[in-house]
Amino acid sequence: MNPIIIIAIIAQSFISKSSRMAGAIVGFIITTGIFLWGLSLYSAGSGIVFFMIPLSEGMFIAVCVVWYAFNTRAFLRARKLAAPPRPIEEQPEP
Repeated sequence: MNPIIIIAIIAQSFISKSSRMAGAIVGFIITTGIFLWGLSLYSAGSGIVFFMIPLSEGMFIAVCVVWYAFNTRAFLRARKLAAPPRPIEEQPEP
């Protein structure tokens, strides 16, 4: 694993602790960077090894899609928690 990726993931963790929304956005940025970096490696004829397991290009793309799904889930949760509570509308009495 590339040490830059590990540092980026650790940085995202620290950012998420201070702001869930910022952490979610940084997660998208990190995932996009890794995705573009990986695609450039595959186009150059190289590949990616994930925890000592070589990944095919299709598997790498699938892992990135799953990672994007986790980022989306984190973003939606952060947005829900950041939204102000809606006032309870008064119900007309029957």
